[in-house]
Amino acid sequence: MDAKQTISVKPDKIRLVNLLEDISEGKISIPIFQREFVWKTNQMVELFDSISKGFPVGSLLFWKPENKYKTFEKIGVYTVPPPTDNYYVLDGFQRITTLFGVLTNPQKHNKKEKDLKEYLIYYNLSKMEFASLRSRKDRSDYYVPLYQLFDTFGYLEIIDDIRNNISEKTKQNDLIQRAKEFNKIFLDYHVPFVEIKGGDISSAVQIFSRVNSTGQKITEDFMLSALSYDDVTGFLLSKAITEFLGDLNQFNFDDLSRKTVLNCIQNANGRIYFDVKIEDLLLPNFDLQKFSQNTFDNIKKAVEFLYKRINVLVLGLLPYPTQLIFISEYFRLNPNPTNAQLNDLERWFWITTYSNYFTIYSLSQQRAAYQEFCKFAIGSHPDGIYKIDNEQGFSTAKYPTKINFGGVRPKALQLFYLKSIVNNEEIQEREGIKEIFITSKKDRTPANIIFRLSSEFEKNQQNKTVKGFIENSSLEELSKHFITQEMVTLYKQNNLDEFISKREKLIKSKEAEFVKKLGIKYSNN
Repeated sequence: MDAKQTISVKPDKIRLVNLLEDISEGKISIPIFQREFVWKTNQMVELFDSISKGFPVGSLLFWKPENKYKTFEKIGVYTVPPPTDNYYVLDGFQRITTLFGVLTNPQKHNKKEKDLKEYLIYYNLSKMEFASLRSRKDRSDYYVPLYQLFDTFGYLEIIDDIRNNISEKTKQNDLIQRAKEFNKIFLDYHVPFVEIKGGDISSAVQIFSRVNSTGQKITEDFMLSALSYDDVTGFLLSKAITEFLGDLNQFNFDDLSRKTVLNCIQNANGRIYFDVKIEDLLLPNFDLQKFSQNTFDNIKKAVEFLYKRINVLVLGLLPYPTQLIFISEYFRLNPNPTNAQLNDLERWFWITTYSNYFTIYSLSQQRAAYQEFCKFAIGSHPDGIYKIDNEQGFSTAKYPTKINFGGVRPKALQLFYLKSIVNNEEIQEREGIKEIFITSKKDRTPANIIFRLSSEFEKNQQNKTVKGFIENSSLEELSKHFITQEMVTLYKQNNLDEFISKREKLIKSKEAEFVKKLGIKYSNN
């Protein structure tokens, strides 16, 4: 039975004091796929203010999978023992770190108050308010650290201090009563939690994304890092992916989905990514660090190919993430392709883009398409295209009415336009795209937009306006933008509707010519 079908979910609650005891004994641990602690002092204070008023602070989410995960050795400033049970905090990391860091008595860990830093929070028994004091001189007899109010022996010391230092009986009684009430509230406070048993990494990610209370994300690569962490090499997949994505900045691909990167790594053992479980990457025959580094190299080759040869100048122009996954696999199987092979790979890209290749195929058909593509990569298939019906062939979706990044067809047209204006010229790093409009910017019909490369756009101040560009550019340059001499005349006559109408017909005609050479039927409606 699939792990996702064996998940059990049970809501419950636990006394705050017992929760902290379980953490200190290693019964509940923080897996290292969790993000770093990021709460500020005001957020920490708000948590204790809510508890003091009896307000709920949200459910914690504990996960008990079959596998064991690497865990943080410290929570707050305190070293915690190795896990004695594989109960992991999936949601509530910030709250648990705050509670454990602030309420744990430092004396039990051979620490002093000065070691607590941001985890030293006080309660003013006189003003009945929380505070984080910058220095000890700001502290009066009414300020007591929360860990002391929470700890039984610390609480008794507070009572003794009040009796010894406050002579006025009424004030003394008031402060003692408040200390008692505060201590009772915290000792009696129950924290709700949900216990999840079973499931794999993918299901845990889905569960977290649906129930997490902080709006933060956990991705599969962060969780995989917990299982794969190597004490000797210090390799963390999540960190490696973050650094790798930064390296893609030169191609404007640094926002590439971490999921896509992980899919490429899954592909690296010769099976299509959706047939490879995340846990499979931890098998003895799979060197995750080696495979990851090799995959990063192949992804970079794929991104550079897309950027320089297809003019995917921004990630948003990539029609399908699967194309990047496949092309990455191409470079794994064929690390040093010839120019002729790269031309064939370009053709594959355009065919899969204009044919809606990854939209019309089912998962089983995508498996077959992957196998055909792998044969193509090693030179034993002519074009890498899997066809269900050789007779029927492919056809494009209808011509887009609007230009955006929201669909494959508008992206295809934009890439075709960029192909025309770049015209095999070398693209500089971090190239951008500028848009100028014939009429209103609200009108995003293809014929109303002129695309410009940022580097070209910035060269000539006079040509930044649509008027300056059309009237000052050569016909050779304008032809790359599907603008003829006749259209220039129409523009100067302010006959903009006719200009746009004729330009649309020309764009369609040129695109149809290109698409038909790919062997795809062009839909002109």
